[in-house]
Amino acid sequence: MRSPARCYDAIRAYLETLPLIDCHDHSSQAGPRPSDPIRAVIDWYMQSDLHSASSDGEIKIIFDSARPLEERWPVLERAWQRTRFTGYAQVVRRAMRRFYGEEELTLAALRRISEKMIDFSDERNYLSVLDQAGILVRLEDIGAAPDAARGKLKQPPRSRLIIGLPPYHAITSYEEVQANAAPLGLTVTSLDEYLEACRVLFTRCKEAGAVAFKDQSAYTRPLDYTNPTRAAAEEAFNWIMEDPRRRLSYPEGNRPLGDFLFHQFMRMARDLDLPVQIHTGHMAGIRNEITKTNAVHLTRLIELHRQTRFDLFHANWPYSGELLFLAKNYPNVAIDFCWANMVDPIYSQQMFAQAISSVPHAKIHGYGSDLPGDALICAWAHADLARDNMAIALANLVEMEYLNLDEAREIARGWLFENANQFFGLQLQPEGTTL
Repeated sequence: MRSPARCYDAIRAYLETLPLIDCHDHSSQAGPRPSDPIRAVIDWYMQSDLHSASSDGEIKIIFDSARPLEERWPVLERAWQRTRFTGYAQVVRRAMRRFYGEEELTLAALRRISEKMIDFSDERNYLSVLDQAGILVRLEDIGAAPDAARGKLKQPPRSRLIIGLPPYHAITSYEEVQANAAPLGLTVTSLDEYLEACRVLFTRCKEAGAVAFKDQSAYTRPLDYTNPTRAAAEEAFNWIMEDPRRRLSYPEGNRPLGDFLFHQFMRMARDLDLPVQIHTGHMAGIRNEITKTNAVHLTRLIELHRQTRFDLFHANWPYSGELLFLAKNYPNVAIDFCWANMVDPIYSQQMFAQAISSVPHAKIHGYGSDLPGDALICAWAHADLARDNMAIALANLVEMEYLNLDEAREIARGWLFENANQFFGLQLQPEGTTL
């Protein structure tokens, strides 16, 4: 993709020189070498588009690696031909071209790929792809908070820890409470003890290098957090503590307790000076209910916790206007384009441009791969696509004389590096950021 604007090539070339801060990823580990060429090039997200273009039965056939490749290919080919122009498909095609020299997804191409699949358990291969993508640091949501609390944190190269919040507020049973406190060697008997255990655990995570909290509860409940009383929360907590066989329903039965805990955790985030990343908008997979994930549901939470910084994910696709409003209206809100660049490239291009005219440009975080470690080549391709999206938006604004070329470069550096470096307190030095 490219813009017809005369300055496009200059801006795109400049973007290629800038390092990336990957604001959201899930690479707990990489490798071993894949055994299935289909899975080697088609990541989780492309699987969703293929599923949307086929059926439940056909998607099982496509990814059943026990079946011969020749048996699965006709089913895959039909689905691929129906969906090969989406943003996810853009990522797959770019990754195949870059790392396997294949221009099109064909049976012959898959056979050739099967002979040279990359082993990312070899750290040299892993780092090579990060270098090619220009990824300097990755913020990793890998469920590692318990290990960090125990002092046993192990992460892939260039990773910074993100503390996942849902396990700590979506509690429904005695066993879940005790499991959360177990890394501290504690047995919890009251709500006060549980809150203190969480505070200690989160503090240890920060001491181990955590740079943010992250919450993806939008997958399972609406984002409209209420502000219940402590008494209501304690009643629900005591009910499950009195009998280990009891379990709160989720999300409704947990809501007085879960919402109360969420507010408490926002205060802990404030005290620890850690931003809170929140999943908004589109969800992975298919057959999801989207209205519950609209970032506008967070308005009361954002309004109350004015000293807590919020990084709102996925450009809130498809609700761009609501997120632009929140970022414009609230000093403690930033927009994060993680995942969005491949969910919908055209949406991202348009929203990048609109964000410049409506939101302080320093509040935009332009890239997050949002992929597991076995999709590392797709992380490179996603970064390549994100640079295209930004270059198109910036070049069009220069062409219409809204910006000049130097201003476009300044914004680009902020989107890819400076804004996230400051927001997450990464303390990366400018002299070490040119590749």
